[in-house]
Amino acid sequence: MEQILIDIFSFWGKAQPKEPNQNPSWHPLVFHSLDVAAVCHTLLHGDKRLRARLASLIGLEQSLAVRLFCYMIALHDIGKFAKKFQAKVPERLPTLFNTDQQSLNTSFDHADGGLRLYDANPVIFGLPGETDWRTLIVAVTGHHGSPPHGHRGGNEIGLRPDFGKVGIEAAHKFIEQVKILFDIPSSIPKIQFSQIQQTSFALAGLAVLSDWLGSNQLWFPYRDSDQDLREYWGTAKKLAQSAVEKAGVIPTESCTNLDYDDLIDSSNVVLSPMQKWAQSIELPSGPSLFIIEDETGSGKTEAALMIVHRLMSAKRGDGVYFALPTMATANAMFDRLGTVYRRLFSLRSQPSIALVHSSNKLLEGFRDSIKHTDFEEANYSRDSGSLEESSSEVTASTMCTAWIADDRRRAFFADIGAGTIDQAVLSILPTRHQSLRLLGLMRRILVLDEVHAYDAYMQTEIESLIEFQAGLGGSTILLSATLPRSIRKRLISAFNRGLGLEESKVETPRDYPLATISSEVGTTFKPIAGKPDRARKVALKFIRSKDAALPMIERAIDEDQSVLYIRNTVDDAIDAYRELKQRGQNVQLFHARFALSDRLSIEKKVVKWFGKASRSEDRKGRVLVATQVVEQSLDLDFDTIVSDLAPIDLIIQRAGRLWRHKRAGRKGSPTLYIVGPEAIDEPNENWYAEFFPRAAYVYQNHALLWATARVLEQKNEIDSPLDIPSLIEAVYGDEIRANLPEGLEQNYWQWEGKTKAERGIGKLNTLDFRKGYIRDGGAWDADYRTPTRISDQEYVTLRLARHVKSQIEPYANIEQELDGWRAWRLSELNVAERRVRNLETPQHYTQTVSRTKREWSRYDREKMLVILTKSESSVNRPWKCELIDKNSNGEISLRYSSDIGLEFS
Repeated sequence: MEQILIDIFSFWGKAQPKEPNQNPSWHPLVFHSLDVAAVCHTLLHGDKRLRARLASLIGLEQSLAVRLFCYMIALHDIGKFAKKFQAKVPERLPTLFNTDQQSLNTSFDHADGGLRLYDANPVIFGLPGETDWRTLIVAVTGHHGSPPHGHRGGNEIGLRPDFGKVGIEAAHKFIEQVKILFDIPSSIPKIQFSQIQQTSFALAGLAVLSDWLGSNQLWFPYRDSDQDLREYWGTAKKLAQSAVEKAGVIPTESCTNLDYDDLIDSSNVVLSPMQKWAQSIELPSGPSLFIIEDETGSGKTEAALMIVHRLMSAKRGDGVYFALPTMATANAMFDRLGTVYRRLFSLRSQPSIALVHSSNKLLEGFRDSIKHTDFEEANYSRDSGSLEESSSEVTASTMCTAWIADDRRRAFFADIGAGTIDQAVLSILPTRHQSLRLLGLMRRILVLDEVHAYDAYMQTEIESLIEFQAGLGGSTILLSATLPRSIRKRLISAFNRGLGLEESKVETPRDYPLATISSEVGTTFKPIAGKPDRARKVALKFIRSKDAALPMIERAIDEDQSVLYIRNTVDDAIDAYRELKQRGQNVQLFHARFALSDRLSIEKKVVKWFGKASRSEDRKGRVLVATQVVEQSLDLDFDTIVSDLAPIDLIIQRAGRLWRHKRAGRKGSPTLYIVGPEAIDEPNENWYAEFFPRAAYVYQNHALLWATARVLEQKNEIDSPLDIPSLIEAVYGDEIRANLPEGLEQNYWQWEGKTKAERGIGKLNTLDFRKGYIRDGGAWDADYRTPTRISDQEYVTLRLARHVKSQIEPYANIEQELDGWRAWRLSELNVAERRVRNLETPQHYTQTVSRTKREWSRYDREKMLVILTKSESSVNRPWKCELIDKNSNGEISLRYSSDIGLEFS
């Protein structure tokens, strides 16, 4: 068959009409390809910073770079010319194939097919010069969220069983015409392989976004093949312009030249030296790393916001994403940003703000318009294949609906986003749609708070995240009150790797507070004076018995003080809460094992009772029993704090919640009570575990805890900020090795080995920026199945459901009617994976669970559904859930209540 006889307009690209009798009922593949390319064209022309960033990454002049990217994205669905793909809709199989469509196995991955087509004959793709373009072809054909496999060394004969000779020739013909349409030159200067690799991650994200918008029938309606390619290209660009405007993905115009009074209502506040530095420091050109180390409560966030504003004003970023350690800290940051975020943008603009974990809906933009698409397209394939294959064949509009419907992902499209560090880290793990997260982050300024608060595995992931951000041209701001020098050095090295620089040989200083800037021109350190009104001494007192803690708390209550009791485990916190409750005290429990609806409610109460605006009548005689969720970023203030012994940086953080705000009537001096064993000279290996058997599994480096206790006992106070560096280095510095007690040596070196292993695993699990967007072994998984934390600290999401009157309802629907998606999100909680690893729902609920999950998005269906029951005679008792232990086949009981949370029997 002569190639000229092949009608490329007869191949379908979309065939899932919104209406049953819609005419036309399909959309030509060549038109859909141009729809998606037109979105790319519009995005790059409408976002000049993104255009410049991508052109700089690949090292080409901007207009040529745009044409090249649009050309490659136009080929994103080139695998759909395959006979096996076209047969997925039998009535639309082009007659050119002259085959019985019913006899074809349609289990075919068109993304992989597109890459295999390139691997079989790269020359026909018409990409200029001697450059190895394969990684960029992987990026565009991997538009369903992960790199396809392809087949290096394949040939076109090997493609014929899947494509057919007609399919191959049709693909060739389309490539030739699109190359002419986009005026792709036959030769350009050779591009370095490293430039191709680093560009591939950004191009992959751009391909996913372009395909999602270009697949929306509301914006790109199906049409007959009544135009040639050049005519339809003009039509597609007009449609894309409207689609991008409605989607709201072009950056919002930023504001210029704000001072702190404008930015954060600081007219009555004396600026800290760090805040003054942030306002006046000369910003280096290009991607920059800023590290702000200052005391808890000193205004680090405000200093970071000033740098964010200055970078945005200088056209160095289109918004900001705040990544925080926990959901509670993310919620607190969202509340703080909610009052000021509009000031970062021009008065006539409507910027969007998103919170990863909250029920607050995104204010503007395309996230909601796509989430509320009124139908969900089915998979095209008639044959079941692997999970990877079936995932790649889910239609783009369905994928977008499901992905955006989970609000944890929304923040990466908002002008201002706040969320957990886990969600940001997913952008550098082999998870589906990580490239979309990266595309969002590289356009924004990345702010990481509490960067000291992570284990070695997560720290390695953060280093990789910083490397990617630098390599893709973005700036990063890091905040910490207690950053060890060794970690500071690693973070700077990671940023320099992203810039392609050699590791810095500069020794990091011991000064505190300290401001650090790293860029292409080098790294500078600036010692900063502390905030005068924050200088203080916190007395330390030690409680050697857990039983003695409660009477001490009650004495403080009798004096109308507000008290915080921090326990190191949820179960210990629950025990303390119950004891205080039985003693008749006014006590609130706060930990991470509450359903989101209850947790948000508790957070509001906690901020009301103990926040900056709290009144004396709110605070007096009230106790908060909490876990680590309370020690970071929440702006809370207590008269007395009692804390279980924890690592030194956490003790310093906890002390920062003591007398945090100026209040009248306080007597004496701030005192932190530490519950734990004495740091005796010759502790045995069970020194900590005998006192805290549960917490011994949370903080496994007992030598570090001993060193913490020893240095605090020697000082009997924390003189802040003067003591902060010496306290941190006494525990995390090299001197600890020289002073290890014999009984804890084995524990310490086991922990050191574990730390090195965690770093190794973290490095192995994260993507390699230098390798580019490729499938480097292993499966790219959905983000909810890809752990961001090491195995013994992995968490999984449970969804709580109430079984009432033979009906299954989201737990969060107890007090208010919510739409289904939001009600289920508010019914979620996270638990340690090891606690539920071997548990499953009883068999008599199997059909109920299956029926309920059918209403969920495809991303939610692997979350465990926990069905809660309650008899009519136990209205005031906790909800119960019976699960089956798969190992013993015995029943395991769980309990849940809004005041205690989830309990395991």
